[in-house]
Amino acid sequence: MALQIGDALRNGFDDLLSEDGVLVTGVFLLFLLANQFASATFTRALFSSFGPSGGPPGAGAGVSSLVGPFSLDLALPIAAVLAVVFMLVGQLVRFWGIRLFAGPDEIRSDDARERAVMAVVLGGGVAVGLFALSMSSNVLGQVFSPILAGIAGLAAGILSLVLNVVLVYLRQAIALSDGGYVDTVTHSLARFMDAPAQILVLLFVLFLVGIVAAIPAIASVLSIVFPGTAGLPDRSLLQIASVVLQAPVSAFSLAVVTDAYVQVRADGAEDEF
Repeated sequence: MALQIGDALRNGFDDLLSEDGVLVTGVFLLFLLANQFASATFTRALFSSFGPSGGPPGAGAGVSSLVGPFSLDLALPIAAVLAVVFMLVGQLVRFWGIRLFAGPDEIRSDDARERAVMAVVLGGGVAVGLFALSMSSNVLGQVFSPILAGIAGLAAGILSLVLNVVLVYLRQAIALSDGGYVDTVTHSLARFMDAPAQILVLLFVLFLVGIVAAIPAIASVLSIVFPGTAGLPDRSLLQIASVVLQAPVSAFSLAVVTDAYVQVRADGAEDEF
C-alpha cells in the first residue's frame, strides 16, 4: 500500500489532541519562546557587526527594528554559539517528540542515548548547515551588493528546499531505526523514494497549515515596512502570537511526518536495521 495522505493527517491530528500531543506542544512552546531570543540575538549581532567600519554606511542602522524587542546585546561569537546550541537542543526536542508520537512498538533501537547523540550530530549538522546557507545571502548583501545577495539567496533557498524535501524522514530514521550514520541517511532517502509524490502532496498541505502560524509574523513585517499601519497590534505581541501558533503547528507536522514514515517503512522492501 502506498502512503495514505488522509490517514497521516487524521492520525497526526489525533496525536496532537492526545495527552502526548499536548505535552509535545507545551515543550515546543517553551523551546520556541527561548529560541526566539537566541535567533533574534544572533541576527542583531550579525547585522550590528556590519556598521560603518565593516560595511556600507548605515548597514548597522535599524537593527533593533529588524529583530524586535526579543534580543540580547551580545558579541557575534557568543550569539553564534547561543544560536547553534538552540539548534541542537531543537533536534533533541524533535527526537523526543518523534519517539513519543510513534510509540515504543515502532522504535527499533534500545539505545536511546546513542540515537540522541546521532540526532545532535547528524540532524544538528544538517540544521546548522542549512542555517549558515540561509544567512550567507544576508552577509553577501551587506559586504558586496544587493544583486549578489539576491542571487545567493535564490540559490540557497532552492538548495535548502531540495534538502529539506529529500531528507524529510531523516529525523524519524534517526529516532526510530537502528544503524550507522551512512545507513541512516541512506534509509531516509530510500523511504522518501518509496512514495515521493504522496509525501510532496503531504508537505504542501503542511505548508498551507503553517501559513496560519505565519500570519502574525507577516503582520510584524508589515509593521516595519509600513510604520504606523492602522489596526496592527504591537510588534512584540505579534511575535509572541506567532510563536504560540507555531507550537501546535510544529507538533502537528512532526506527528504527521512521523506517521507517514511509519507507513512507508512498514511497506519498504529495503533495509532492515
